[in-house]
Amino acid sequence: MGDVNQRLFLERLVPRAEGPVVEIGSKDYGSTTSFRDLYRGLEYIGTDLQPGKGVDVVADLSAGLGALPEGHFALAICCSVLEHTPRPWLMAENISRLLQTGGALYLSVPWVWRYHAYPDDFFRFSPRAVQALFEQFEWVSAAYSTSVSGEIVSLDLRDFREVDNRMAEYADTPRGRRKYLPYLMVNMLGRKVRG
Repeated sequence: MGDVNQRLFLERLVPRAEGPVVEIGSKDYGSTTSFRDLYRGLEYIGTDLQPGKGVDVVADLSAGLGALPEGHFALAICCSVLEHTPRPWLMAENISRLLQTGGALYLSVPWVWRYHAYPDDFFRFSPRAVQALFEQFEWVSAAYSTSVSGEIVSLDLRDFREVDNRMAEYADTPRGRRKYLPYLMVNMLGRKVRG
């Protein structure tokens, strides 16, 4: 499950999948947007830590694959999940294991965001952090999205510098002028090139 901008990013860049789809963090909390209908007619498995609406398989991907088949999926979708695990490098390794070689990964993680515990909140990720966690991937697209519907700003995969600064807002405070960044999600699409 994701937000409106995550769905827009996915609709634009991955309008169809070439095989089975797995969504990591698929539980419907009533305030999120579904991706399942984008891939009708394909095998679609939603996984989450807890059972609930939108969850087909309960699994903790920071601890292993559970009942999910290794190397089976053509597309993995993981939105607003990685920050909630205390060991994201283990989850990244297991997400990679789920995908076929050549399979696509759409990952969306917070870069600038408030603390939000579901069940807890541990990390924020720059685009470079995503690349470091998923070394088996060739990244083909990256963008920031904000909390404003439709506000998606493309990132140059070679140089992410200065985009944040251009998006900054300033406000006068009792202690002087303060610089603020908007809520920013890092959205990245990659292909698994190594097993």
